[in-house]
Formats: sequence, structure tokens, C-alpha cells
Amino acid sequence: MSAELQQRVERLLFDYADTLDQKRFSDWPAFFTPEACDYRIVSRENFDADLPAPLMGCYTHGMVKDRVAMLIADSLTYQKTNQRRYVSNVRVDRRDDGTMEARSNLLVMQCDFEGNLSTYMVGRYEDVIVEREGGLTFSRRTVIVDSFNIDNVLAVPL
Repeated sequence: MSAELQQRVERLLFDYADTLDQKRFSDWPAFFTPEACDYRIVSRENFDADLPAPLMGCYTHGMVKDRVAMLIADSLTYQKTNQRRYVSNVRVDRRDDGTMEARSNLLVMQCDFEGNLSTYMVGRYEDVIVEREGGLTFSRRTVIVDSFNIDNVLAVPL
């Protein structure tokens, strides 16, 4: 794996986190490959036991768009907070078919509008990334969450 490709993958992951942190939800679907898209959030317990039931899943690009449609329209009722995503320990490997596998750690902190800070989510990303004319996109993004207590109904993508 070249250092340049490692940096490009890291930039994809950091841009993804920044997009969600900045609440630019209409930009979120562009991170996914339109023709082959899989985004799911799975508990670590289910993942480790090879149980397929996700907490939330989108299996087409249309489902990814629908996932944030109410956030874009600002018509979803949930406890709104400011969130910051911290992505670390990024590992990238090229697969035989030319795609890339990436694995990274995820920490999401949140702060409500009264200034109360808390840890929202701890977990990891396991990604399959493809190179396209427009850059790198996710064909599969699996978010494996260690946290069992999800207090905000996963309104905002991880």
C-alpha cells in the first residue's frame, strides 16, 4: 500500500466525519457508490457472533438518500446535539480485485445546547472502498458499535 493511497483513504474518512459534524447531510450520500452501496450499523455482539441483523441498514443508494431526507428537511424529531467524530488507527489494504479494505476506530462525542458533554458512540468502521473517476467512495461501510445504550435513536448517521 502506497503512502499516497493511505493518505487518500484517510482524507475520505476525515471528510466523511467532517461532513456529518458540520451537519451537511445533503452531502452524505455522495460518499457512497451509487451502483453498489451497503451501509449498516451493527452491534459488536452481533458482529462477533456472525449474526446478520443490523441496528440500521441501507442496501441501495436510494436508501442512503432516504436515510438523511428528514434531516435535510429538518423535520425529524430527536434531541439535537453538536457531535464530533474522531477517526483513528486507519489501516488500509488493497484487495486482489482492486478495491480497498479499510478499518478504523470511531469515537463520537456530543454536546447538548446547555453545554453538557458526553460520549455518544464508540466503535469501528470496516469499509470497502472503490476508486472512481470522482475519487474514492464506499461500496460498503459497516459501523460496528461497542455501545449498547444508544440514546438518540441513531438519527444522525455514524
